[in-house]
Amino acid sequence: MKSQLLPEGFRDSLPELADKQYKINSLFIDFMQNNGYLLVNPPLLEFESSLFFLNKSEENVDSFRVLDPLSQKMMGLRSDITLQIGRISCGSLSKTLRPLRLCYSGEVMKVKNTSLDMSRQLTQIGAEIIGIKNSFCEYELIELIIEILKKLKIKKFIISFTMPTLLDAIAQDFKLSKSNYEFIKDRFKNKNFTGLNNISNGLENISSLLFSSVGDPNQNISKIKNFDFPPITQKEVNNFLSSIIKLKEKFSKYRVLIDPLEIDDSEYHSGIAFKVYSENLKEIFSGGKYNVFNENCIGFSGFLENLINESELKFDQRKKIFVSIETSLKQKKSFQKKRFVVVPAGKKLKLNEIKSEAKKYKCDFFFIKNKIQKV
Repeated sequence: MKSQLLPEGFRDSLPELADKQYKINSLFIDFMQNNGYLLVNPPLLEFESSLFFLNKSEENVDSFRVLDPLSQKMMGLRSDITLQIGRISCGSLSKTLRPLRLCYSGEVMKVKNTSLDMSRQLTQIGAEIIGIKNSFCEYELIELIIEILKKLKIKKFIISFTMPTLLDAIAQDFKLSKSNYEFIKDRFKNKNFTGLNNISNGLENISSLLFSSVGDPNQNISKIKNFDFPPITQKEVNNFLSSIIKLKEKFSKYRVLIDPLEIDDSEYHSGIAFKVYSENLKEIFSGGKYNVFNENCIGFSGFLENLINESELKFDQRKKIFVSIETSLKQKKSFQKKRFVVVPAGKKLKLNEIKSEAKKYKCDFFFIKNKIQKV
C-alpha cells in the first residue's frame, strides 16, 4: 500500500500515545464524577443554529461546515463542547436541579491551526456549572483544576485572570464603529497600540495603563484603582478588581497574574475569565463565566494533548506474558487477575519457538509446560 498522507493538523494516535490519552482521560472523568459532576456526551455534528447559539457571530466560529443530505440544512462539526453543554442545559436538562454540574470529554475539530499548535483535531475535556449565584463556584473550579494538575504531576503553573467584557465596555463608552472595534481588538490581541490615538487620546491612555498593569496583581491593583475610567468601563473594572482581590487571597500559595487586555476568542464569556499555563507557558486550561439565556454559568476546559505533553505522571507498566495458542481461557484469566497483559500466539508453535516469539512481541515472560519463565 502506498503511503497515505493525512490532512495538515490531523494525525494517528499510535499505541503509546493512545494509551496515555486513554489513561489521562479516564483519570479526569473519574475525578470529576467523584466530585459530583455528571458525565455527558454530545454529538460531534449538529445543526448550525443549535451549535453556535452562544456565539456573537457565526462568521468567526472556527468550525467545519457540511450540508446534511437528509434535511438539506447546514451542520457544523463542533470546535468547542462548551456550546453544546449550554444547549443541553437549557434543553434536555432544563428541569434538573441547579446548580447543575456537568463534565465531558470528546473530539473537536478546528478549521485553523496556529503557530503554537498545529493540530486541528483535539480531545477537549472540561466541566461546567450551570445556574450559579455566588462566586464560590470560581473557587470550586480553580481548586478542582489545581487538584487535577497535582494528579498529573504538573507541579509549576500560572493562573492568569482576564476581563473578556472590557472591550465591549470600551466600545460603548467611546461609541466605536464596527471597523474601529475590530481595529482595537487586533491591537489588544497583539499588545500593539499604534494608531489608537487617531481614534481617541483617552482610549490610548486607558490601553497604556492596562498594558502596564499586566502581571502581578499585588503590584498593579492600586494602579488600576487610582485611574479614572469612563463610566461603563469603570463598572467592568470594579467588578474585575473585586473578584481578583478575593481570588488572589484564596490562592495565595500559587502564582496568580492579571491580564486585563487579553482578548477572549470564545466570544461568549461575560464575566471574569482565566487561563492556566504550565511553566513552559503552554496553555493547559481556560475558563470563565458566561450566560445561557437567564442562567449564570461558569466552566473550564483544556486539550488532552497539551496535558500529555506537560504531565510528568508515570503510569504503572504492566508486565506482558506470551502464551501459546493452546493456553486455556481459564489460565489466561488467572494471569490477568495477577495484572499480566496476556499476549497470545497467532499460530501453533513448537516449544523451542515460544521464547523467541515472546522476544519478538517484547514480552517480559512466557508460559510453557505450566510454568511462567522470564524471557
